[in-house]
Parts: sequence; C-alpha cells; structure tokens
Amino acid sequence: MASNTKIENLASQYRVLSHLGEGSVGTVKLACHLKTNALVAIKTIEITNKNIVVILSERAVLERLNHPHVIRLFQVLITTGHINFVLEYAAGGTLFDFIKENGPLHEEEAKEVFGQIVAAIKYCHNLGIAHRDIKAKNILRDEDGNVKLTDFGLAIKCRPGSLLNVRCGTRGFYAPEVVLREPYDGKKTDVWSLGVLLFYITTGYYPFTGNNVKETEKNIATGTYHIPSYFSGHLENLIHQIFTVAPERRPSIEDIEEHPWVMKCEAKIQTDAYPDCNIVDRLCGMGFNANDILESVQKKWFDEKMGTYLLLKEQVRLGIETIPTSSAKPEDPCPTLPPLPAHASTTGLPLKKSASEPSFGLLHNQPSGQQGPDALTLLSGLKVARSVSLLPMVLHCPNKSTDSTRGLRSGAMTAPCVCSTKLVDKIDEAPEPSFAVEASPPPVKIGRFKKLRNRIRDCLSRLCCFPRAPRRKTPHPSSKKVAPL
Repeated sequence: MASNTKIENLASQYRVLSHLGEGSVGTVKLACHLKTNALVAIKTIEITNKNIVVILSERAVLERLNHPHVIRLFQVLITTGHINFVLEYAAGGTLFDFIKENGPLHEEEAKEVFGQIVAAIKYCHNLGIAHRDIKAKNILRDEDGNVKLTDFGLAIKCRPGSLLNVRCGTRGFYAPEVVLREPYDGKKTDVWSLGVLLFYITTGYYPFTGNNVKETEKNIATGTYHIPSYFSGHLENLIHQIFTVAPERRPSIEDIEEHPWVMKCEAKIQTDAYPDCNIVDRLCGMGFNANDILESVQKKWFDEKMGTYLLLKEQVRLGIETIPTSSAKPEDPCPTLPPLPAHASTTGLPLKKSASEPSFGLLHNQPSGQQGPDALTLLSGLKVARSVSLLPMVLHCPNKSTDSTRGLRSGAMTAPCVCSTKLVDKIDEAPEPSFAVEASPPPVKIGRFKKLRNRIRDCLSRLCCFPRAPRRKTPHPSSKKVAPL
C-alpha cells in the first residue's frame, strides 16, 4: 500500500464528465485524465468511521489485481473527506443492462462470456481473495464485448481453511450457508453466486425466487429451482453441480473451468516487473522526474506518477497512442551554424584549411574542453575586447619581425568565440596555427624603384637632349605596411 499518500485536488488531474452509477459503497463517475485524455471511472467513497474498514480492504485488494478480465486500478487519490479509486473504464456498460436490453445470451455466446468470468474469479481465488458480491451488475463489458469483474468493496483476503461470518452480498445470490447464517468459505460462496449468474445470463431471470424474502431464502437453503427445457445437457449438468447445497461437496473454481460446457479462457497476464523506458521518457516530457517515476512504479504507490504511467501503458496496449522508441534530445542552446566563406588575406591568396580542423561559425562555442587559437591574443602588447564583427585576418609588418607577427604571417586564425567577452592579455608565444597559407614573397619597397627611375630619366635627358620633366613631389613611403581589412 502506498506510503506517501497526501491530500490532493481531484480537479487538478481529472475532469468529471458524468455520473455512471452506484457501487456497494460510494458513487462512480466518468472522468477524463487531463494529461493523457484517457477516460477513467472514478469511484468516490466518503471517509467515515463506518467505511474505513471497507476502504482499506478494497484498496489492498485492488492494488494486487492485474488481469485482463478484472477491472484495473490506476491511481488512489485522497481528497478532503473522500478517497477516489481511479479505475479502468469499460464503455460497454454492465452485463445486467446488456441482458435487460437484448435478452438472454445464446449458449455459444454465454460460453465465451462465462469462461472469461471463470478466469477472473480463478485469478482472484489463487491470490486468496474472495469477491463475495458476484452478480451481473458487477460484470462490465468493454467495447469489444469482453467482460471484466469489478466492485471489490466486499472482497476480502482469506487464509486457506479459514471461515467467514459476516453476511454480505446481494440476497438473490446468497449461498445456503450464508442464508442459514453459518460460518462459510468465501470461495465456495463465490462459486454458488457464479451459478446464479450463469442461470441469469442464459435465461434472463433468477433461479431462486419467492413471494417474500422468507420463501426466497427457503428455496435457496433447499436448492429448489427449475431448469428450462431448452438448456443443453452439458449446461444443465453444470448448473446442478454448482447448486450443490453442501459447500464441502460443491465444486471449486478449477473444477468448473474443466467442465466440458465451459469455454476455457487463456488470459495473458501482463506484468509490470520493469518500467517501460519509452513511457518514462514521455512522462519526463510532462514534467515528472524519472527517478520518482521508477520508484513509484516499483513500489506500487498508485499516486499521480504511477497512475499516468499506467494510463499511457494502457493506451499503448490498445493502440490508441504510440510512444516513440527514443526520447527527443534537447535542442542545443548554441546550434552549429554553417561555416562562413573564407576571407582572403592581405596578399590576395585564399586561406587553406587542414582536413582535421573542425569548422566553427562566429556564433558558436568551441567544443567542451577545447579552446581554439584566438587572433586577439596574438596581438603583442595590446588589451582589446572581443567584437562580434571581428573577422579572421592576417597582419603583415615587414619592418618589424617579432614572434607574434611571425605567428600571424604563418597562417590565419579561427574566428573568435563571442560567447565570452573578457579582455585578453599579451602572450609571449603564439600557439601553433592550424591553417596553412601559400608562401608569398615579401612586398617590394616601391621608393627605391622611383629613385632609380628618376636617375635613368635624368641621364637620358642629358644624352639625348630630351627636356627634363618636372619632378613631382611624392609622399615618403611608410616603413610599416598594413594590409587593408
């Protein structure tokens, strides 16, 4: 039983749609689960001193059951003054209403339905659980016509060989020992009630009747009833065996399952031994914590986390919704942009990049743990702030040869990362560049050619009597030449 129960708000998780009916204790309503849009039946019981034993007993029983022909518990939700059992919703209504509207079942159809009910009761008996209120109103039908046993308000866990004393259930389904107020075996009384149910679904009326309660109970105690003439021989034989007055001679549920009239139901019981990772991923997308989900499912807390998990799993089983095989990866906060076109250096030569060098855009961080070379850190003697608009460049200073400028001439640097805007200090030695640049001759000093040209022109003017052109004043070339950006 869950150990982390707390007061919750029903409206924050479910939207109540309509009223379905009344159980042995409490009311049942149709509701929609807000996170999955799954339809559920919510059985609400008021928490009182009178009901507390019934509540605890029903909760303990429901938390143990997992069978395709037994209604499934998804969640236990406690609100102020009430406890809510969130149960599987069967859209086909009760078997009682179906018989009332459509008449009794034909034997072939009754065989299949009765076989499913026998499988459900056998499952409960193997767990040591006696239902004690088997009747057509507590048998639900799903959309496919399959039946499910429900309403465990009077169910009880009984030890082998122990007898019960509390008289409970529906009067027309009482076993003789219950009518006589004798101690009884809960499993044997379930078998008797199962016989009354079988009689009802094949005839449309009950086997034990009378003008008053006393007469009805007398017919039950003596086993007085009438078999319709249209019953087959096997069905009549099964009815006679079940309505054995002495409980010690009455067949068990295993004996009934082996009867030739009964269509044996091979139900496949699904286990929740290990949580489905795909469903856990979907729950994480809804805001739940993975560790909390696993703990809730493994410890069977039947809280909101486990309830949502079970509802999603049921939708997958029914094919209502498919769960992706892997969860979506979170989007990279700094997505990789396509590499920018290479910028030409001041020599006019295109940049060449080695094959092993990864590409990074201007608006992308370097990979974790790697710090690429930064052009700004190579500027000797300067402290500058990084700029978004700064592009890779090569600087050339022909008259000044230092370690830092040699490093710049040898190759182009990767664009600086703009995710960090701290100032950088001068470094003594430039890192080894990752790019290779084609070798180019040093720039020619244009001033010496001009002087030589002027001298030749003067000599020719003297020898050939050419008029000497006036000398134009030219600006003195700078000793440092910086390439334009």
